[in-house]
Amino acid sequence: MRSRRRTLSLSVDAFGKLTVRAPLSCADEYIAAFLREKSAWIRRQKERAGHSGVRLPGEELDGYRFLLMGRECVLRLYAGTRIRFDDGTGTVFLPAENARERLVGWLKKNAKRIFSAIAVRRAEEMGTSFPSLAVNSAKTRWGSCSYNGALHFSFRLLYAPAAVIDYVVVHELAHTFHRNHSSAFWATVERYVPDWRAKRDWLKEKSLLMEVF
Repeated sequence: MRSRRRTLSLSVDAFGKLTVRAPLSCADEYIAAFLREKSAWIRRQKERAGHSGVRLPGEELDGYRFLLMGRECVLRLYAGTRIRFDDGTGTVFLPAENARERLVGWLKKNAKRIFSAIAVRRAEEMGTSFPSLAVNSAKTRWGSCSYNGALHFSFRLLYAPAAVIDYVVVHELAHTFHRNHSSAFWATVERYVPDWRAKRDWLKEKSLLMEVF
């Protein structure tokens, strides 16, 4: 990618794609030498991107594999009129018409049902309550707790294993006691999810899931 910039640079994005930015007058031979010099760094960055194990869906959804509650499932487009899930094979049978839009609606519906059940149970255990729970399409936060205690979760949290979902719910419920991330807040989280650090690390490692649908 050439422009009026003055310096030569390169970057590797979260999916392992390499981008080289060069001045208009930069010779191809100089760029090639620069890439050879940085080859070890490029390799490390690509390996790091590949460790997430997340592949984004393309235009063709049939055969796409993704996670549902930590389990790898596969999409199969068909000529039916409703979404069906085969628990035995982990297959989501998706009507071909308006497939992506319908899938997101199905994911949101199931996310709200599952998150609500966990939140009700955990709130009772923790001795707290919440006025409402909503599912949104946030791509920057897995969950949040508003000032009045209302809970909000990204439907994409549904891709995570049940134990990780549970951690996020507890995390947000803990905010009904503590409006910050103080030591008291984390002590509350740890009381109900002793291994919360491992759950948080999973979410960081799989952050690309925020881009799936």
